[in-house]
Amino acid sequence: MSDFDTQENDRKLANIAQMGVVEEVKYSNPPKARVRVGQLLTGWLRMGTRRAGDAHESWAYSVGEEVLVISTSGNMAQGVIVCALANGANVAAAAAGKFKTTYPGGEIIEIAGGVVTITAPGNVIVKGDVIANGISLINHVHPGDGSGPGDTGKPS
Repeated sequence: MSDFDTQENDRKLANIAQMGVVEEVKYSNPPKARVRVGQLLTGWLRMGTRRAGDAHESWAYSVGEEVLVISTSGNMAQGVIVCALANGANVAAAAAGKFKTTYPGGEIIEIAGGVVTITAPGNVIVKGDVIANGISLINHVHPGDGSGPGDTGKPS
């Protein structure tokens, strides 16, 4: 084997798994990101997710997030982002972006911009109060119901 072949094999072996930082994000389907690995800025790489079948989630990595890029061939152009790395610099915070989980039964939980949206074909069970347009489900009252003066009592 020539020196070139040996060096090329060493380079590919070193590139099988690399840690880097997300530098750009493309909110496409599937979402992609470019990652800074040392001096190298990768091309657009697909992002791994915990689930991508009946139950799937859509939660793109963010700029500045440290990630692990795997390339089975050692060619970073064919790499994929397999996970984020908790390093203390970027604490995971769902409020910083969008988090959506879709379940096989049609249930969806989506959190974005301070809004939680729950879609369910059946019941939604909440422990605690629900407030819609400033009206508490637990503490709301109605104007008199005709049986006497004043407002109704709170729900029991």
